[in-house]
Amino acid sequence: MGHRGDVYERYYIPSFIDRDCQAIYLGSTRRDDLIRAVGRLICHERAPKALTDVQKFEISRHPKLLKLIEERAQCVQDLKDHGYPTIKAAKKTKWFEKHKNIQADINTLKRHLKDGWLEKTIAEFHKTVHTAEVDRQLRGIRPADSSANPDGGWPFLDLPYPCSCRIKQ
Repeated sequence: MGHRGDVYERYYIPSFIDRDCQAIYLGSTRRDDLIRAVGRLICHERAPKALTDVQKFEISRHPKLLKLIEERAQCVQDLKDHGYPTIKAAKKTKWFEKHKNIQADINTLKRHLKDGWLEKTIAEFHKTVHTAEVDRQLRGIRPADSSANPDGGWPFLDLPYPCSCRIKQ
Protein backbone atom coordinates (compact mmCIF):
# COMPACT_ATOMS: atom_id res chain seq x y z
CA MET A 1 0.00 0.00 0.00
CA GLY A 2 3.02 2.26 0.14
CA HIS A 3 2.65 3.24 3.79
CA ARG A 4 5.71 4.14 5.77
CA GLY A 5 6.58 1.79 8.62
CA ASP A 6 5.31 3.92 11.49
CA VAL A 7 1.90 4.51 9.87
CA TYR A 8 1.54 0.82 9.10
CA GLU A 9 2.52 -0.22 12.61
CA ARG A 10 0.33 2.39 14.29
CA TYR A 11 -2.91 1.76 12.37
CA TYR A 12 -2.79 -1.71 10.82
CA ILE A 13 -0.85 -3.94 13.21
CA PRO A 14 -2.66 -4.68 16.46
CA SER A 15 -0.64 -4.18 19.62
CA PHE A 16 -1.19 -7.78 20.72
CA ILE A 17 -0.82 -10.77 18.39
CA ASP A 18 -1.55 -14.22 19.74
CA ARG A 19 -1.84 -16.22 16.51
CA ASP A 20 0.92 -17.54 14.31
CA CYS A 21 -0.12 -15.74 11.12
CA GLN A 22 2.75 -17.20 9.11
CA ALA A 23 1.70 -20.74 10.04
CA ILE A 24 -1.92 -19.97 9.15
CA TYR A 25 -0.97 -18.44 5.81
CA LEU A 26 1.72 -20.95 4.80
CA GLY A 27 0.18 -24.00 6.44
CA SER A 28 3.31 -24.72 8.48
CA THR A 29 3.58 -25.97 12.05
CA ARG A 30 2.02 -23.55 14.53
CA ARG A 31 4.18 -21.98 17.23
CA ASP A 32 1.55 -20.24 19.34
CA ASP A 33 3.68 -20.28 22.50
CA LEU A 34 6.47 -18.40 20.76
CA ILE A 35 4.06 -15.94 19.16
CA ARG A 36 2.39 -15.20 22.50
CA ALA A 37 5.77 -14.64 24.17
CA VAL A 38 6.97 -12.29 21.44
CA GLY A 39 3.59 -10.53 21.29
CA ARG A 40 3.90 -9.59 24.94
CA LEU A 41 7.26 -7.88 24.53
CA ILE A 42 7.12 -4.19 25.25
CA CYS A 43 9.30 -1.37 24.04
CA HIS A 44 12.01 -0.07 26.33
CA GLU A 45 10.42 2.75 28.31
CA ARG A 46 13.46 5.01 28.00
CA ALA A 47 13.82 4.57 24.24
CA PRO A 48 13.60 7.90 22.37
CA LYS A 49 10.27 8.48 20.68
CA ALA A 50 10.95 11.94 19.27
CA LEU A 51 13.86 14.22 18.53
CA THR A 52 15.14 16.58 21.17
CA ASP A 53 14.94 20.35 20.71
CA VAL A 54 18.69 20.43 20.06
CA GLN A 55 18.36 17.82 17.31
CA LYS A 56 15.44 19.73 15.76
CA PHE A 57 17.53 22.92 15.83
CA GLU A 58 20.42 21.11 14.13
CA ILE A 59 18.05 19.93 11.39
CA SER A 60 16.81 23.49 10.87
CA ARG A 61 20.45 24.53 10.26
CA HIS A 62 21.14 21.81 7.65
CA PRO A 63 22.91 23.41 4.63
CA LYS A 64 20.60 21.90 2.00
CA LEU A 65 17.54 23.00 3.95
CA LEU A 66 18.89 26.54 4.34
CA LYS A 67 19.55 26.69 0.59
CA LEU A 68 15.98 25.62 -0.19
CA ILE A 69 14.58 28.16 2.28
CA GLU A 70 16.66 30.86 0.60
CA GLU A 71 15.31 29.78 -2.82
CA ARG A 72 11.76 29.95 -1.46
CA ALA A 73 12.35 33.47 -0.10
CA GLN A 74 13.68 34.54 -3.50
CA CYS A 75 10.61 33.03 -5.14
CA VAL A 76 8.34 35.00 -2.80
CA GLN A 77 10.27 38.16 -3.63
CA ASP A 78 9.79 37.42 -7.36
CA LEU A 79 6.05 37.06 -6.76
CA LYS A 80 5.92 40.43 -5.02
CA ASP A 81 8.06 42.06 -7.72
CA HIS A 82 5.49 40.94 -10.31
CA GLY A 83 2.67 42.63 -8.42
CA TYR A 84 1.16 39.75 -6.44
CA PRO A 85 0.49 40.78 -2.83
CA THR A 86 0.26 37.19 -1.56
CA ILE A 87 1.34 33.75 -2.70
CA LYS A 88 -2.29 32.69 -2.99
CA ALA A 89 -3.00 35.59 -5.35
CA ALA A 90 -0.37 34.23 -7.76
CA LYS A 91 -2.13 30.90 -8.35
CA LYS A 92 -1.72 29.41 -11.82
CA THR A 93 1.52 31.28 -12.48
CA LYS A 94 4.98 29.83 -12.98
CA TRP A 95 6.19 31.59 -9.79
CA PHE A 96 3.42 29.99 -7.75
CA GLU A 97 4.28 26.53 -9.13
CA LYS A 98 7.96 27.12 -8.42
CA HIS A 99 7.14 28.18 -4.86
CA LYS A 100 4.91 25.13 -4.38
CA ASN A 101 7.64 22.78 -5.65
CA ILE A 102 10.28 24.35 -3.42
CA GLN A 103 7.97 24.09 -0.40
CA ALA A 104 7.37 20.40 -1.21
CA ASP A 105 11.15 19.87 -1.41
CA ILE A 106 11.61 21.59 1.96
CA ASN A 107 8.93 19.42 3.58
CA THR A 108 10.39 16.25 2.06
CA LEU A 109 13.92 17.07 3.16
CA LYS A 110 12.79 17.95 6.70
CA ARG A 111 10.86 14.69 7.00
CA HIS A 112 13.79 12.70 5.61
CA LEU A 113 16.27 14.33 8.00
CA LYS A 114 13.97 13.91 11.03
CA ASP A 115 13.19 10.27 10.26
CA GLY A 116 16.82 9.41 9.59
CA TRP A 117 18.06 11.09 12.74
CA LEU A 118 15.36 9.50 14.89
CA GLU A 119 16.10 6.04 13.53
CA LYS A 120 19.81 6.58 14.18
CA THR A 121 19.09 7.82 17.72
CA ILE A 122 16.88 4.82 18.51
CA ALA A 123 19.43 2.38 17.09
CA GLU A 124 22.22 3.99 19.11
CA PHE A 125 20.06 3.84 22.25
CA HIS A 126 19.43 0.12 21.81
CA LYS A 127 23.14 -0.53 21.19
CA THR A 128 24.16 1.10 24.45
CA VAL A 129 21.21 0.87 26.85
CA HIS A 130 22.11 -2.45 28.42
CA THR A 131 25.81 -1.63 28.58
CA ALA A 132 25.02 1.59 30.42
CA GLU A 133 22.75 -0.24 32.88
CA VAL A 134 25.39 -2.88 33.61
CA ASP A 135 28.04 -0.20 34.06
CA ARG A 136 25.83 1.62 36.58
CA GLN A 137 25.27 -1.59 38.51
CA LEU A 138 28.99 -2.41 38.52
CA ARG A 139 29.64 1.02 40.05
CA GLY A 140 27.16 0.15 42.82
CA ILE A 141 24.27 2.29 41.58
CA ARG A 142 20.92 0.59 42.03
CA PRO A 143 18.89 -0.30 38.93
CA ALA A 144 16.64 2.47 37.66
CA ASP A 145 13.66 0.24 36.94
CA SER A 146 11.57 -2.17 39.00
CA SER A 147 14.05 -5.07 38.76
CA ALA A 148 15.17 -4.33 42.33
CA ASN A 149 13.41 -6.12 45.16
CA PRO A 150 10.55 -4.18 46.74
CA ASP A 151 12.47 -4.12 50.03
CA GLY A 152 15.21 -2.15 48.29
CA GLY A 153 17.80 -4.93 48.02
CA TRP A 154 19.49 -6.19 44.93
CA PRO A 155 17.54 -8.78 42.95
CA PHE A 156 18.61 -12.40 43.04
CA LEU A 157 21.23 -11.99 45.77
CA ASP A 158 19.70 -14.71 47.92
CA LEU A 159 19.52 -17.42 45.28
CA PRO A 160 19.57 -20.96 46.70
CA TYR A 161 22.36 -21.91 44.26
CA PRO A 162 26.06 -21.22 44.84
CA CYS A 163 27.69 -18.79 42.42
CA SER A 164 30.01 -21.46 41.09
CA CYS A 165 27.21 -23.64 39.71
CA ARG A 166 27.17 -24.29 35.98
CA ILE A 167 24.18 -24.21 33.70
CA LYS A 168 23.43 -27.49 31.98
CA GLN A 169 23.49 -27.25 28.23
